[in-house]
Amino acid sequence: MKPNLDSIVAHMPGVREAVADELEHRADRVRAVVEAHRHTGALAAHTRVRTNRTDSTVTLEDPAVFAINYGHLAPNGRWVPGIHAIEAGL
Repeated sequence: MKPNLDSIVAHMPGVREAVADELEHRADRVRAVVEAHRHTGALAAHTRVRTNRTDSTVTLEDPAVFAINYGHLAPNGRWVPGIHAIEAGL
């Protein structure tokens, strides 16, 4: 067996395309959750899909992404549940 077989397979055009397609489907699920819970639109505006040579990622580039996704305390002390958009993409 070749020692770099994983790299060879990862760089095959069909594999790269399949990875990108899968990530796009996952990104669609994340986007749907973000859009359904839109408050200001900032999180939706900062949702990105990045495809590199062998992998892809969905990123939510908002300073408050952790509070938005997982929940937080409001100024009045009440708990605001998170939207769990990240989990929708898993």
